[in-house]
Amino acid sequence: MPRVSSGLIIAGAYANKIRRVLFAGAKGLVDPKEIARAAGELNAILFEVLRKLGVDKGDVIRIIVEYDVEEGKIKWKWDTLELHHFKVVPETGEKAKIILKELLEERVPAEIPEMVVEYLGATEDGLEDIFTVKAIIGGEERTVGAVRIIYTNDEGKGLSVIVLPDRTPCKIVFTVPYSPDPTKTSDNIKSIIGKKLASKDYEEVSSDEAKQLIKELVKT
Repeated sequence: MPRVSSGLIIAGAYANKIRRVLFAGAKGLVDPKEIARAAGELNAILFEVLRKLGVDKGDVIRIIVEYDVEEGKIKWKWDTLELHHFKVVPETGEKAKIILKELLEERVPAEIPEMVVEYLGATEDGLEDIFTVKAIIGGEERTVGAVRIIYTNDEGKGLSVIVLPDRTPCKIVFTVPYSPDPTKTSDNIKSIIGKKLASKDYEEVSSDEAKQLIKELVKT
């Protein structure tokens, strides 16, 4: 049985959608003028139905109705009409923002584990230094990230990938002052990363992206 289904659509735009769906479904079955007439008939009835139901133009609706084609005419089967109404609830949007904020805060642990930043070495061209980040988690020392520093004059541009205690990988971009002593740079990196983790100044990344970044960070 042929039918018209608007799909989910804003109530204020249903008429044009109904017309387009009917033209697509009845094309070749009846004259285009009859399709236009039948679409107008359906939309006129729906206008009154929606008005009496108090449906706002900004609400979301879905309309489904079947029809027959008899002697070149489209006849609506009014008893098959289905109208689904989804009303916008502004309070829900405001509550969602509050809940989202709470969830994001819960995802970051209150305590950042004690970290150790170790110097692994320089790249072949000597322009970049590579470090590993370790932390005590569950009583065991684990490698939780990597850092790569490229130096320009007296400053280094740093990129690190750290896996948080809740196993969320994150990317941290920072700057660090140049020092000829890798131990001093390690201490600076540790301090900077710790502050950025505490202030949530980082970007969460997917596990696949984190793995790829770590490969690039430790490549010499």
